[in-house]
Order: sequence, then C-alpha cells, then structure tokens
Amino acid sequence: MKGSSSILFLILLIVVFYVLILLPQRRQQKNRAEMLKKLGPGARIMTAAGLYGEIVAMQGDIAIVRIADGVDVEMDQRAIVRVLEEGRELDHEEPVEEDEAEERDHEGRDEHGEVPDEASDEVSEAEREFDEHRKEHGGT
Repeated sequence: MKGSSSILFLILLIVVFYVLILLPQRRQQKNRAEMLKKLGPGARIMTAAGLYGEIVAMQGDIAIVRIADGVDVEMDQRAIVRVLEEGRELDHEEPVEEDEAEERDHEGRDEHGEVPDEASDEVSEAEREFDEHRKEHGGT
C-alpha cells in the first residue's frame, strides 16, 4: 500500500505540472505563431518597447517599421508584441517599394494627413486606437 500511494502521488504531481506549466506555454507559443503570420506590409503593430508603428516591408526576420513620417526603423520580428491591424499577405523576402508604402499611408487622408469624416465610419477599432494613442502622445 505504501509503495502504491507514492506512485499515485508522483503521477498526480506530473499531471499537475503538465496542466499548470506546459499547457499554458504551448497555448502561448501557438498564439505567438498565429500573430507572426499576420505580419506583413500595412500591419499596425506595437513593439516590446511600447512603440507603435506600421510595417513597411519584411526582409526575412527583419521588419522595417515606420514609426513616424520619414522615420523607418529595422527591428527583429521578435520585438513585435502585438498586431493591432493585420497587413496584407506577402512573401517575407520581397521588399516593398517606398513609393507604394507612402501611397498606401496617404490613401483616404486629406492634405493634412487626417481621415475625412465620411471615411471615419470605415476605420477599424485598431486604427482608431492607434490614432488616439498617437494624438495623446504627440505622434505625427
């Protein structure tokens, strides 16, 4: 009896370890992999440092992110913590031309870079959140 209770305790300990540690870790890895699939030009993202930006191009594991007009930075895709709005699908080796990216940035905006009132109904929740954050923190 004493030996069988020790084995039962050991089995119970292994099951608890699996449920409390390994299952959540696997879920987190799966969610991270799904988020990385959403990365592509046009995706609005938040980095680990708290910077908000838009992906201009992907070159392998490197994302070129526009954090302000005329300010593009290169960062490892592992620094991206959250995707606010998905970008278009792209082969991750093909860079996007600067003119195309700039044209996409200004689509639907007036000469001051503002979204006109009639187009604001079509703005997604993530884009609204992104624009509010930029206005609060002095972004351009």
